[in-house]
Amino acid sequence: MRADVLVGPSPWVVEQFGAKVAAELWTRVPEALSTAISREVNAHPSAPQSTERVLANPRWALPYEELVLFLGSLKGAEIISVPKSVYQLVMIQGRVLVPWFYGQSARESMQDAPVGRSFGRLARELLRRFGTPWRRSQTELPLPLDAVDEREVAKVCSAISQVDPAPTITFAGYAGTADHGLLRACLGEVEATANGRISWSRVDDLPLPPPVIPRPRRLQFP
Repeated sequence: MRADVLVGPSPWVVEQFGAKVAAELWTRVPEALSTAISREVNAHPSAPQSTERVLANPRWALPYEELVLFLGSLKGAEIISVPKSVYQLVMIQGRVLVPWFYGQSARESMQDAPVGRSFGRLARELLRRFGTPWRRSQTELPLPLDAVDEREVAKVCSAISQVDPAPTITFAGYAGTADHGLLRACLGEVEATANGRISWSRVDDLPLPPPVIPRPRRLQFP
């Protein structure tokens, strides 16, 4: 469904998080992701191509940070973080929310994005330990060696493993560009298929936050 005609949390989101929390998640998740993109763009206004490479980097810290800031105060929210790590996550109602950049088009929902494409080490390890493991396809490139990332992911997963019962992994997917900001935001979960692959079991679009209209510059005359 088009993000500009959504009128409230879907029945699935309400069922997973409860009506009160769902009403907050419905708007706060896209606001957090939009803020993350805006912060990155404003930090490097003259380098849009560099910014778009950052958006696609699974280790980009700002979406994790903004989700914690926007959602950490909700009832029942728990923040999962480890020292000196770019990763910090929010768990609500037994669900760990993981940001995932899946594209640069408003026409494409997360439902249409191939599962596993551009998943970083954290998302893959969370699914392996707490969700639905999958067999990597022959066309999917392995992750590059990165000792720092491996160490941080292991620490985050170790912290989550202390949660009982084991949480569910929910993706906060988003599409966006440096020029246009957040274009689409979704919540979704995956399931295993008969051939050992994984696919989206549920994806719901979230409403886009209202555009920020920049203040006009005050002209200065000599």
